[in-house]
Amino acid sequence: MNISMIVALDKNNGIGNENKLLAHIPEDLKYFKNVTNGQIIVMGYNTYLSLPKRPLPNRINIVLTRKNINLDGAIVVNSIDRLLDHLKEYKDKEIFICGGASIYEQMMPYSNKLYITHIFNEFSADTFFPKIEEEEWNIDSISGDFENIYNKYPHVFTIYKRK
Repeated sequence: MNISMIVALDKNNGIGNENKLLAHIPEDLKYFKNVTNGQIIVMGYNTYLSLPKRPLPNRINIVLTRKNINLDGAIVVNSIDRLLDHLKEYKDKEIFICGGASIYEQMMPYSNKLYITHIFNEFSADTFFPKIEEEEWNIDSISGDFENIYNKYPHVFTIYKRK
C-alpha cells in the first residue's frame, strides 16, 4: 500500500488548536488540494468535522472513528485493522492520512512518505504530530518560493521518504 501523511507543522510539531488549523495559509491549502486531488484521504471524526466542506470533493473520504455512524459521502471504518483491510482495494491510488494527532500516531508505522509543510512560527497548539525520527526518514525534496519564505507565516513544503 502507498500510505502517506500530509500535515502542516509549527516549530514544535504543533498541528492544531481547539480542532482548528494553527494558521490560515492559502498556499498550504492549495498544496493540500493539489497533492490529494483524485486520491484517498483518511481522517478522524474531529478532523472531518473541522472541514469547511464535507466531504472534500474529488477524493475518496474515509473517516476512522469508534462511533457507529454514517456520514454522507464518506466511508466510515471503526478500527485500524478494518481501515488497513479496506485500503487494500486502492492499489493504484496514494492514500493520505490527514489527521488528527491520534490517527497520525497510529498510522505512522504504516506510512512510507510524509508531506510536511514546515511553518517557521510557534503557535499555541493542543495537538501535535509524532516526532519524525531521523534514523527512519530521509528528506526527498524541499520546495517553496520567495512568497512562501516571506509569507506572514514562512513555510516550506518538505517530502520525506522512509529509509
